[in-house]
Amino acid sequence: MSNEPQPEDSQSPSALVSPFLYRDFCVFWTGSFLSGIGSQFTNVAMGWQIYELTNSAFQIGLLGLARAVPQIILLLVAGLLADAMNRRKLMMCMELGLFCVSMALALLTLAGNASAGMLYTATMLLALFTALEQPSRQSMVPNLVPRAHLAQALALQGTQRYVPIIAGPSLAGVVLAMFGPAACYTVDALSWLAMLASLALLRTKIPEGGGWKTVSLKSLGEGLKFVRSHGVIFPLMVLDFAATFFGNARALFPIYARDILFVGPKGLGVLYAARAVGSLFSAGTLSLFGPVRRGGRWILIGVGVYGIATVLFAGSHVFWFSVLMLAISGAGDTISAILRSTINQLSTPDELRGRMSSINSIFTSSGPQLGQFESGVVAAWLGTEASAMTGGLATLIVLVTIAAWFPAIHRFQIQPDLAPQHARTAMSNQTDNGIEHC
Repeated sequence: MSNEPQPEDSQSPSALVSPFLYRDFCVFWTGSFLSGIGSQFTNVAMGWQIYELTNSAFQIGLLGLARAVPQIILLLVAGLLADAMNRRKLMMCMELGLFCVSMALALLTLAGNASAGMLYTATMLLALFTALEQPSRQSMVPNLVPRAHLAQALALQGTQRYVPIIAGPSLAGVVLAMFGPAACYTVDALSWLAMLASLALLRTKIPEGGGWKTVSLKSLGEGLKFVRSHGVIFPLMVLDFAATFFGNARALFPIYARDILFVGPKGLGVLYAARAVGSLFSAGTLSLFGPVRRGGRWILIGVGVYGIATVLFAGSHVFWFSVLMLAISGAGDTISAILRSTINQLSTPDELRGRMSSINSIFTSSGPQLGQFESGVVAAWLGTEASAMTGGLATLIVLVTIAAWFPAIHRFQIQPDLAPQHARTAMSNQTDNGIEHC
């Protein structure tokens, strides 16, 4: 496939899948897909292994805290680096680091040296490299496809996230049951090599950035000012953080699988995958038809569906119903996530994308990880079901509060045909950034 732009007829059937007409987007998508599957192998193995070693819900929660701390500390620095350096080269260095950590996990587990301390250390190192890589990864897609196809490309990036979440945990549950956690870590290590290869194969010239002189508190302040002054980006970041902090029951899946639903490691893989089934449906639909115009309104609806389904899952003792509720929660969450990502990328000038992505990642990444810690603590205090139930209810309360405080959100429309302004101009205007009021 050529990476040259193809004719762009928005009414033609080929336009529905037009991002895949660009070679480098396909290569990048494939590498992200394979590395995403590998990451799920490690997530499943770590959750099961720490529970087997400690028999403690609190210890599962500590894994989330170990991931969140490096991400919160480093993501802003990573955003500065993404805007200052060649994003592809930065990512390649981080993939090598991730490969080394995953291989170390596999070798230590095979040697019989697995311990809670080993898992916490590895989790922090994985979070460190991921934090430094994430803003560059999120900022790469606009460089690989024309603006006219960016919304669909971002939705397709969603599918490569959620297909691995379906396939990865299901396969990992089988591999974990048959061969143990070391095999899962080995698969993850190989997946990082696949991502590294995909980056090496890219032909598109990636901007070099502003150089080391742009890595400064002033540059960071410009990114913070842009996000804070935008009429819809900042409140939606807050909503996403709150929803994933309170409503994320993922950390409790090992307990549900072993002690509540009695389905074991294979059932654990299904629980991890179930939420992604709904996510894949939403992402696939949006990738075919593009984002809905009334993006703000649908983001609120998606978070509402996510919260309600989480509450229903919390009290379920029937495996099939639990799986169904997780699928519905995944669909709602993904509608919100993809539309937010579209708004962010379409509204932000390229010279600010790394910093915007890093600020966004603090909310989107630390929310689930801190939420894992919160879930573990509440589960140890009130019980597993009460932890999931109160989390879902808290999500709905936050949703109502944000919607009331920021009524402009549900009136906002996505305008993919308007280019974002230059950074300085964009920061001086809260709403004219590729989005307009109805």
